[in-house]
Amino acid sequence: MDDHTKQLEQALREKEAALKELQHRAKNSLQLVISLLKLQSGRIRDPDARTAYDLTLQRIEALAIAYRHLHESGTETKVEFGRYLTELVTTTSANLPGGAQGTDIDVQSEKITGGLSLAVPLGLIVNELLSNALRHAFPAKSWIRISLTNPQPEVLELVVSDNGRALPTGFDPDADAGMLLAEALAAQLGSVLAVEATGSGTSVKMSVPL
Repeated sequence: MDDHTKQLEQALREKEAALKELQHRAKNSLQLVISLLKLQSGRIRDPDARTAYDLTLQRIEALAIAYRHLHESGTETKVEFGRYLTELVTTTSANLPGGAQGTDIDVQSEKITGGLSLAVPLGLIVNELLSNALRHAFPAKSWIRISLTNPQPEVLELVVSDNGRALPTGFDPDADAGMLLAEALAAQLGSVLAVEATGSGTSVKMSVPL
């Protein structure tokens, strides 16, 4: 091995170590922010302020979970989406007032991995769609299904469906801040959210080019 190759390999190792340290610090910083926010939760009395607080906390936790899964993956560059979304769903439903309220939430994902540039917006989109679904009134036997598949080699498909109340006539996703955020994140991924009223509730689909 010549000196130039050794220098390149050393530089690569140093960059990998720096990236690992940066991600570790980001993960710890997010956990600190979450802890500080939770210290203030008992002081919030206004219902609208409480809703805004809960949604903000969920969004930050979605980021923290992504960084933790990246750190635990051993690769420092890839997140396994099925495991990530499963933990995200558990955390999001637990943080909402009343939790999942008896709703059966099922995450089905093929073994798909990707970097933070995909994991973070994907997780935030799922967080917004799940929060929106859980805030709706549900029938006695309620469910939410989250599916992530690779229907084509260069396409990732996310479907979030539920059997909650059907969308009201004239429903405008742009009137909801959470849906606006989800749509903006979908656009960031080069996709759009397709919202559809089904016979049993609502389905939101997104196809992401990889």
